[in-house]
Amino acid sequence: MQLRELRRFLAVVEFGSLNKAAAHLKVSQPSMTKDIRALEERLGFSLFNRTARGVRLTTFGESVLQRAQLIEAEIRRLEGDALALRNVSMGEVHVGVVPGFLQSQVLPQATLNLMRRARRLSVDYRFGTRASLIKPLLSGALDFVIVGIEEDDFADELVSAPLVLDRNAIVVRAGHPILERGGAVVRRLAEHPWLVLSECTPLERTLRSLLRSAGTPFGHHVVRTDSFHFFRSTLTASDCIGLARLDVTRLEKDAGHIVELPLDDARPADLLGSHMIGIVHRRNTALSAASQALIREITTLTEQALGRPAVAA
Repeated sequence: MQLRELRRFLAVVEFGSLNKAAAHLKVSQPSMTKDIRALEERLGFSLFNRTARGVRLTTFGESVLQRAQLIEAEIRRLEGDALALRNVSMGEVHVGVVPGFLQSQVLPQATLNLMRRARRLSVDYRFGTRASLIKPLLSGALDFVIVGIEEDDFADELVSAPLVLDRNAIVVRAGHPILERGGAVVRRLAEHPWLVLSECTPLERTLRSLLRSAGTPFGHHVVRTDSFHFFRSTLTASDCIGLARLDVTRLEKDAGHIVELPLDDARPADLLGSHMIGIVHRRNTALSAASQALIREITTLTEQALGRPAVAA
């Protein structure tokens, strides 16, 4: 099996057409067709169903795609490591990060520190939710991610190292009407629209149940989003009550733009919940030298910011 065949297979998947893939790679269409057929003969299965509009992966082709993406990612890292050996301190890193304290306070300085030490460095950051980052991590598009550590279907395929403890929070803009009144906060949550970060939908369900039990079921507007920028802009411009991770709102809270609502003493002890944010990478893939160096910078700066070891945060 030739690497050229796998790369041409990936190009056909990306463009959905042999002709478009050939044009992108600047090769002839017969040459592209020949390599795809050769790959299918080696594997003993058809990889594509041909249609009038192009091609679609077969069931076997879907399985091959996952392997081919990992092989391509490993080849890219091998080429990067070889280049790093020829040119001291050169490397390429692809990282996924959830919004929050690490993104805004730790990553910029960690990146700058590494840039000062490296002769040439390429770092690609992708920001999103845990759900949106795990898939590209598993496919090899990302080297490691900084996300919530969870026991889920991918636990056996991933290795995690904790950095900082986080929890959910109920927040409003400074000057929100709910802050002007005394009494039980929980009952008054039903009086305003809710703005919910997608990672906090379990908290939304818990609060709805709590309000029903208190005789004040929630029946207001609710907006859900996986974008913190949208969340922050909407929260500070409205009377919405926000359900978010505390770490995501840390800077705005410290600056006085956002206020965390203190809940009643009678609330369930685990109402808000807590979870660990950490570094996650694939179990069966060795991290490149550049990735390991960046992780060391992130861990060190996190410990300095917290004033204690990151693992014990």
